[in-house]
Amino acid sequence: MSFEYFIADKILKTNKKGIKVSKPIMRISMISIALTIVVNLITIAVVTGFQNEIRKKVVGFNAPLFVMKAGNNNSFEADPIRINQSRLQGIVKMDGVKSVCPVMYKPALIRSDKSLDESAIDSNKSNYKQDVTGVVLKGIDKSYPTEFLKQHLIAGQLPTFDSNTEHIVLSKKICNDLHFKVGDDIAIFFVKKRSLMKRFKIEGIFETGIEKIDNQMIFAPLTAVQKLSDFGIENEDATDYVSGFEIQISDWNELDVQQEKIAEKIELEPNEHGETLQLKSILDSENEIFSWLSFLDTNVLIIIILMLIIGIINIGSVLLVMIVIRSNFIGILKALGANNWSIRKIFLYQTASIILKGMFFGNVIGLMACYVQNEFQLLKLDASIYYISNVPIELSVLNVIFINVITFIVCMLSLLLPSMVISRISPSKTIKFN
Repeated sequence: MSFEYFIADKILKTNKKGIKVSKPIMRISMISIALTIVVNLITIAVVTGFQNEIRKKVVGFNAPLFVMKAGNNNSFEADPIRINQSRLQGIVKMDGVKSVCPVMYKPALIRSDKSLDESAIDSNKSNYKQDVTGVVLKGIDKSYPTEFLKQHLIAGQLPTFDSNTEHIVLSKKICNDLHFKVGDDIAIFFVKKRSLMKRFKIEGIFETGIEKIDNQMIFAPLTAVQKLSDFGIENEDATDYVSGFEIQISDWNELDVQQEKIAEKIELEPNEHGETLQLKSILDSENEIFSWLSFLDTNVLIIIILMLIIGIINIGSVLLVMIVIRSNFIGILKALGANNWSIRKIFLYQTASIILKGMFFGNVIGLMACYVQNEFQLLKLDASIYYISNVPIELSVLNVIFINVITFIVCMLSLLLPSMVISRISPSKTIKFN
C-alpha cells in the first residue's frame, strides 16, 4: 500500500491542471471544517457556561434540597416544623452533604420614605408619595453558607445574622425602586395576628440578575424573622419553629442520588415531634428555569448536527472533484494492478489531511476566541433578560476532544460513499480519452 500511495502521489502532483482546479475547492472545504470546529466549540462553551452560571445562582440562593412539612408545595408558605430535628443531625454526617441549615420565610410589605411627587405639584393633591412593594424575608443564622451571597454583594457588607442584630441584605433592584442605600433604616410591614411594622437597617446590597430573587428576596437574621411569625403554639416560643431546612450537597450531578438517600431517612415515618416531613428538589420548585436550561441542550445538538452536515457536504464535494479531475490517473493505477479499495484509500488519505488541517485551524481560532471572551468579557448581555451581564465561557478538555473526534469520524465515514465512484471508472476509457 505504501508503494502504491507513493506512486499515486507522484502522479497526482504532476497534474498541474488538477491542482489549479482543486486548490480553491480544497481551501473552501478546509475553511468549512475549521468553521465547524469553531462554531461547535463556541456553542458548547457558551451553553455549558450559561447553564452552569444560572444553576449556580439559583442553587446558591435556594439550595438543591429543601426539607419541609409534608403536603406543602411552596417553601415560602410552608407550615412550621420544629427546629430541633434529630434525624437531620445524622444527614449532616452523610457523604456528599455539605450543610443542613434552618431557614424561615415571611412575606411582608416594604415601604419607601416620602419623596416628592412631581405629578402632583400642579394639582391639589399632596406633593409627597411613598412606594410600597411586596417582599419575602428569608431568615438565616450563622450556620448558613454565605460564600455565594458574598460573591454577589455589590455594596456594604454581610451582617453576622445573629440573634442580637436587625441588619438585613437586600437586592439592588429593591433599593433602586424604593430609593434605599446602605445604612438606611427601612420600615417593613408584616401581617401577624394584627398588622405591625418593624424597622431594619440595610447592611449590604446584592445583585444576581435573576428577577425572581432580585425582586423579592431579603436576607435577615433567623431569630428576627421567627419572632415576626405566628408559629408559636400555645405557650411555646416562635423561635422553636422554622419553615424548613436547606441542604447543600458537594456534587450537583449527585442530586438525584442524594435526594433518594435523604428521603429514605426522613420520609418513612413521623419524627419525634409527630411531624411528617418531605424532601423537595430544586428541580421541582424551580421547574421553569431548569426546563428552560435543559432545552438548551437540544439547541446545541441541532447546531452541532447542522455544522457537521455542512462540513460533510463540502468535504464530500472536494473528494468528488478530486476523483473526476484525476480520473485518468485512476485508470493508470488500475492498469498497473491497483484494486479499487487501495485507490479509494489514497483519496481518503488526502481528504483526511484536509480535514485535519481544517480541524487544527478551527481549534486554534475557537479556543482563542473562548479564551479572549473568558478573560476580557467583551460580549455583554442584558441581565434583565438573560440573568447574567456577559457571555459565560466554560469548556472542558473532554468537550474539545469530543467535538474533534466526532467531526473527524463522521466526515471520514461520510466519504466512503462518494469514494465508491472510483469502482465505476474504466481504465481503458479514462486512459484513451485523456
